[in-house]
Amino acid sequence: MAKRLAIPSQHVALRLIGPKDSYFASRVQRLNVNNDIPTTDVEELGNPLRVGVVRDIPNITVGFSVYDVSHKVWSVLTGTDPTAYPAWGIHNNALGEADVALYIRDAETADYAKSAHARRLQVRDFTFNYSVDGESTEDYTLIGSERRWLKYDVVVDRFVTGTTSFTLTQTPLVLKNGNYLLSVILDGEYLTEVVAGPATGEYSVSGLTLTTGDSRTAQVIAVYHANPAGSNWTDISDATIPAAIRGRDVEVKISANAIDRVQSVTINGSMNTQPVREMGSRVITGYQKQVPSVEGTITVLDTDTELIDLLTTGSTNSGDTEFLIGEGCVTSGLKLQIELLDPCDDTAPYLVVKTVVVSGLLVTGDSFTSNVGNNATQTFNWRSEEGALIVFSGSAP
Repeated sequence: MAKRLAIPSQHVALRLIGPKDSYFASRVQRLNVNNDIPTTDVEELGNPLRVGVVRDIPNITVGFSVYDVSHKVWSVLTGTDPTAYPAWGIHNNALGEADVALYIRDAETADYAKSAHARRLQVRDFTFNYSVDGESTEDYTLIGSERRWLKYDVVVDRFVTGTTSFTLTQTPLVLKNGNYLLSVILDGEYLTEVVAGPATGEYSVSGLTLTTGDSRTAQVIAVYHANPAGSNWTDISDATIPAAIRGRDVEVKISANAIDRVQSVTINGSMNTQPVREMGSRVITGYQKQVPSVEGTITVLDTDTELIDLLTTGSTNSGDTEFLIGEGCVTSGLKLQIELLDPCDDTAPYLVVKTVVVSGLLVTGDSFTSNVGNNATQTFNWRSEEGALIVFSGSAP
């Protein structure tokens, strides 16, 4: 068989493996998997040649962008069930650890040519973008220290029955580190592989039998490298969500006030993570999250003083005749609310597919721009005082 020319985008699939379940992500537009290995050159007195190169723990970065059309990506990364998503929404504090699997389709047959797996990545930051003439997008960056390219398939088994003994669907291939499984996540907690007799926080593998030291309460997820028989590639398809949502179907509100002439909104969230390392370990032990931050921008066509009045006083008609951004220390009670509407709904009021709410909106700066032949715009920089963002499926209650 001739060597394939290249790998087209339709032959690449992304699978997110969260604390509760996995998800073949739909509407993915961009995917980057980067591996940076810090190195130090070692030299010595009296030697004209370099002794060697010392390597440190790798820095794995996975970034991806999807069209913002549902709560599903947010759900899997926060360890919730997309089909039973909480009505009260999910806070950005719930963003935690996840595995990422990358699948490459064979050029000729509906099977996998190879795959990749990144273990125990931490969500570092995210960005939501909405614009008047573009598709709504959500971007995520995850970081970790373990990534493997694999010749065959990354298999994900999920068990919702059983207590401490579970039967794998395929025969796992032994990894170079001696382990049989890539990851085992029991009720949201990562376990460590041992040869036999697992204690709390551990598991062992014998043939197809997975044994955990702790009893299952909700689910056990086992991730491993295997070579299943048959053709296992399935095209990505999700007809339950919109193809994309453009600016015409994105409503922007601040504390129930509809904002006119909005041109774009950007929301940037950071989990402010710190890596935890330890002597004797060739991987990062984990990441400790600090207090998250949420900030962004709102750009509007400038028309009057209503918006700046709202952002500085909390009212669109406060009676003030002068507006100073950054003055005083009044706690903001403003909420930024983004509603994504179903573009296929042709009967008002239109169905709300997803809602993003940022509380404690505080303006940190602004800029006014006017160019010949263009309309004047004003951009407000803001941040959340609480660092709080909540994603709802449908309308916010």
